[in-house]
Amino acid sequence: MITVGAMPRRARFALATLAALAPLLGGAAERPRTVTILYLADLGATVEPCGCSENQRGGLPRLATAVEKVRREGNEVVLLGGGDLLFEGPLADDRRPADLAKARVVAEALRSMGLAGSVRGERDLAAGGDFLRKLRLPFSEGGRQGPVAYGVPGRVPRAPIRVGILHRGGTRAALPLAEQARAQGLTLLLAAHREKLTDDDLDRAVLDAAVPVVQVQGRGQSLARIDVRLAGDPARGFAVLPGTAQREEELSLLELRAGEYRRRQEAADAAGNLDLSRALAAKVAELAERARAERAAPPPAPPDDRPSLTVSFIPISADLPEEPRLRRLVTRHYGEVARMNLAAARKQGRPCPDPRVDQAAIIGLDTAPPGGRSACQDCHPAAVAQWRGTSHARAYATLEQGPKGPRQFDLDCVGCHVTGWGAPGGACNVAAVEGRKDVQCESCHGPASLHAVDPPGHILRSPGEDRCRTCHTPEHSTAFEWEGYRARILGPGHGAPGRGG
Repeated sequence: MITVGAMPRRARFALATLAALAPLLGGAAERPRTVTILYLADLGATVEPCGCSENQRGGLPRLATAVEKVRREGNEVVLLGGGDLLFEGPLADDRRPADLAKARVVAEALRSMGLAGSVRGERDLAAGGDFLRKLRLPFSEGGRQGPVAYGVPGRVPRAPIRVGILHRGGTRAALPLAEQARAQGLTLLLAAHREKLTDDDLDRAVLDAAVPVVQVQGRGQSLARIDVRLAGDPARGFAVLPGTAQREEELSLLELRAGEYRRRQEAADAAGNLDLSRALAAKVAELAERARAERAAPPPAPPDDRPSLTVSFIPISADLPEEPRLRRLVTRHYGEVARMNLAAARKQGRPCPDPRVDQAAIIGLDTAPPGGRSACQDCHPAAVAQWRGTSHARAYATLEQGPKGPRQFDLDCVGCHVTGWGAPGGACNVAAVEGRKDVQCESCHGPASLHAVDPPGHILRSPGEDRCRTCHTPEHSTAFEWEGYRARILGPGHGAPGRGG
């Protein structure tokens, strides 16, 4: 074998010249290099969804499966975080041990998924810098893995792909900085941090900004995926190609417009305006054809003369299998937290506050209040009988018999499955719920001690939607709809029109 160093100088020069010309001559150019960036942010220590509704998204075991599926595609993968990964907010004294345990589980899961780097959110510091350092997560203002450099804008190292991570107000705060990001030579901006984890909780990609700006849903409900193809002349900048996320957004907009035209067509039919009805029907058909063409169109081919990128989102949906090791980790965590919470509750006793003078307290279905002679069921037997047939009457059992194991000692769950959590006369810790299990009458109508001794006042006769939404939140009750859910709990003696009042 002849080495380059052993060649005459003229031969070495000729070989070097051919190597330099190879990309221009064709056939000898390097194959384009594809790098996939995965991005999550605002996780807020969400280990997994509560399981209160069907098809809830998220969960560390499913998230790990999604990351591994992308890695198996064979491209380089860089997993980045946008901060606020470990805590949802400041730590309350009674929840601190459980929240610290949850942060440790999240950290172990992210390390196992190969988190390359993350900026640090203020929520990540809720337990202090020493605790954060012990978790061994790669928080930094700037770093690099392979061809991808990442970090706070202004601190991103030089690399073929430079990603700014802006922990400030999501896309609304990031978009005004897109021109500045381009001037800094950044490839894209990853946006994160809302005032609450549920604020503006959407997957969003703004591709027509000076650099693309990407925001991902919080609480681990989805991963943003940015596929970067390194080809051609990097000095020409990145071509931003529409991907599946943009196509789905366009299809959703077309469907919204078609739905509005259909409603107007129905109104025109009802009014006998046939000419307008035909015109609207033609518009609906036109939009349907546009949607069909959009679905059938192949994705745009990436150029060979410059690098390019596409943005899409991976929903962490219920049909994703759970990674077995992380499933065991999460299940073990629940058991440890349950034992810890139960021991603390037994040591604490029943810390219910005493009611102030003239303040109503929870009495429960079966317990007469001080000075009274009856409980809820003594005066309202028909209403209580109706309640016993609703899911509210089985709320505590759903915690005891959860599909992933018992959760009745979990402070993230118990408050919405008992009556009067933390209130005078109510259930005040996980070891003191007898007589207050389930969503009883007072969960909706308010504490009844004064009502029972001095009816008919001191009670909320017709609770409104706001009362229900204290527990039926978007993250816990994904299908909640006020009128439909209300109808399920009405019946004889319990608000059904004409059937007992």
